[in-house]
Amino acid sequence: MASGGKAPFDHDMEWTRAQLIQGLKALGVQAGQAVMVHSSMYAVGSVMGGPNEVIQALLDVLTPTGTIMMYAGWHDIPDFVEELPPRNRQRYYDHYPPFDPAIARSVRENGILVEFLRTWPGTQRSLNPEASMIALGAQAAYLTSDHPLNYGYGAGSPLEKLVSLGGKVLLLGAPLDTITLLHYSEYAATLRHKNVVRYQCPVLRDGERVWVEIEDFDTGEPHADYSFEEIAEAYLASGHGAAGTVGRAKTYLLDAADLHAFAVRWLEKRFGP
Repeated sequence: MASGGKAPFDHDMEWTRAQLIQGLKALGVQAGQAVMVHSSMYAVGSVMGGPNEVIQALLDVLTPTGTIMMYAGWHDIPDFVEELPPRNRQRYYDHYPPFDPAIARSVRENGILVEFLRTWPGTQRSLNPEASMIALGAQAAYLTSDHPLNYGYGAGSPLEKLVSLGGKVLLLGAPLDTITLLHYSEYAATLRHKNVVRYQCPVLRDGERVWVEIEDFDTGEPHADYSFEEIAEAYLASGHGAAGTVGRAKTYLLDAADLHAFAVRWLEKRFGP
């Protein structure tokens, strides 16, 4: 087959599923765990068989008794509709499609692996459009069920449930500032000030499209006084968490409950009342 002018590819450099499994096990990923994954396929490198093999490696290590969870969100969420001029706003109210968990695309900035997992047979999805989580495995139904529309990173959320299960957070080449669990820590921490936001979103109810108003703490912009990366670095520096390499990606495995408790203390010490 013609190469189409592309540079020759060194197939000896592709990572195999067996190598990924070895790296995950060395890091401490075990059968039966519930693991929230943040990933960068670019950081992992070229994998023989593509992103599917990364998911399959995780499934092989976790076994059917374990669970993978990822943050999906909704790439096309029209949370800006109230900022539009009245005439344009009405067009959105009349025509914008509702959040459909079966087909709504994941936020692209969350990485390609999220969309691969979203479309994997058996994957389940929570019904909060902006904070939507996907999960596959033994605890998928529990993690994704009854996700509140208001304060979707807080009480009753898949994040709280991950902590209650003694779950893990796996950063598979993803930056430290991508740890979605820390939004739950922000929710739980008693802080001097939290910005509340309200926005409208179309959802399905009994097969019909309805617009609802959703209330949450502002998670859309970086905080001026701290970053998730700063919290994660402090957590790792205190001797918590495990670090290793999967493929060519720097990878961390963190205990969700321990990280959450650390983050709440860290936030309240600096920004509490």
